[in-house]
Amino acid sequence: MEKERRRRFKKGVNFLILVVLAAGVLGMGVIFASSTSIDSNALVTYGFFKKQVDQLKVYIDNKINELDKKIKDANVSAGQAQDISKLQSQVANLSSEIEKLKLQTAQLDAKLKDISSSSGVKKGDFIYTKGYEVIKVPKSKTILFDASTEFVVRVGKAISVVPKGATIIDLTSAKDVGANQQLLFNHFYLVAKSDGRGFKAVDDVWVIVNGGYKIK
Repeated sequence: MEKERRRRFKKGVNFLILVVLAAGVLGMGVIFASSTSIDSNALVTYGFFKKQVDQLKVYIDNKINELDKKIKDANVSAGQAQDISKLQSQVANLSSEIEKLKLQTAQLDAKLKDISSSSGVKKGDFIYTKGYEVIKVPKSKTILFDASTEFVVRVGKAISVVPKGATIIDLTSAKDVGANQQLLFNHFYLVAKSDGRGFKAVDDVWVIVNGGYKIK
């Protein structure tokens, strides 16, 4: 649309120049026909006319250049508008993806809460794990195990607690561990009887348990 308007504008300008030139030629003819000093008047009139036409052409060229600049600016603005529209569309898509991720995160949190609430079944004094579970034993607390419970110390210093004459079986080293001995990391221990065998946490201890336990 803008290119068509510019083309018509240039046609109109060219037509205007032709009209002005034609009028000037006619005027020169009248001067040549009626003046007693034809050469002098004709030269003066033609020079003035040519100067006016040249100025008019410069003015028209300037206007055309201004119009071209406005058209280019309009095209740039249109391009920027398209870029902004694309960015807005991308932002909308990202926002949709973020909402989906939030929903998935909420669903995972709910599942984790269900798992946490369902882990550990209490029977009597002991809590029984569902398979191998990671348990935290706070500093200065003692954990005691039920019969046939397996455990592995992962983090922290743990000192064995066993009744007199009893032991905790270290399956990794194939040894018996008596009372007041530091339990080794990543060793697989087994408690044979539920008679007060376990360990005391010198600092916070993280232990993997499979079986029954109680903390006191």
